Parts: sequence; structure tokens; C-alpha cells
Amino acid sequence: MREQPATCRVTVHLPTDLAEWLHCFAEISHQTDDDVVRRLVEAERARVEANWDRPGPEEA
Repeated sequence: MREQPATCRVTVHLPTDLAEWLHCFAEISHQTDDDVVRRLVEAERARVEANWDRPGPEEA
């Protein structure tokens, strides 16, 4: 069985309307709030890391 990675809790302060939207989206997509945020952060991390790995104009 695959071991789960270590986790830590992070507190994020969001405007009320955004926090409510996040919670409602999680409910209608049958996910937890944590799952929704985790997927968003992972997608943004992948996008940023891909940009970091791309050569800049001075390297091309």
C-alpha cells in the first residue's frame, strides 16, 4: 500500500463571498474544501514550475 505524504494545516483568510463559493463548489462536486484547495494549489504549482523550467529569451 502506498504511504500518504506528510501534511500540515495552513490557515488562509479569504473574503466571505469567496469562502462561501469554495464551500458550495466543494459540496456540489462531492469533495471536501481541502480537496478543492489542494487541487487548485497543485495546478498552480505545476503551471509556475513549468514556467520556471522554460528558457527565457536570453537563453534561447
